[in-house]
Amino acid sequence: MSYKLSVYIEPHYPLKKPIIVSAVEAVMKTDNVKGKVELAVSVVGDRKMRQLNKQYRNIDAPTDVLAFSYSLQTGKPKEFKTPPSKYLNIGDVIISYPQLMERAAKEETMVDDMAAQLVIHGIFHLLGYDHEKPTEAAVMESLEDKASSSIES
Repeated sequence: MSYKLSVYIEPHYPLKKPIIVSAVEAVMKTDNVKGKVELAVSVVGDRKMRQLNKQYRNIDAPTDVLAFSYSLQTGKPKEFKTPPSKYLNIGDVIISYPQLMERAAKEETMVDDMAAQLVIHGIFHLLGYDHEKPTEAAVMESLEDKASSSIES
């Protein structure tokens, strides 16, 4: 398994990068990702998350996690050329720290555990999993549980 990970955490949020790295490694192992992939995880505030959610999902409210997968077939003209890489860029996961905190409190779980759960959920979306239909949700939830349990061990 080989991956490149970019992590951005807004400076005023006390989340540690190793939590994100562990979650990424757990997903890569659980889904048996063999190739070289690149991804980014960002932790932002509600204002930025609300803006992204409105722009890309037409929902004028913050959400806990968004996943933006990269596609070679976007249908949009290229504004700039990306230099060649040996890594396949699978996309970005964006997490709202205030929503993470709210959800952790509601579900009575540790903040670090909730952060890992949201990272795992977002990356599985980047890898093509979804939860729109009950059968898809069951598969995705099973994979998320497997990835989460591999972090705890």
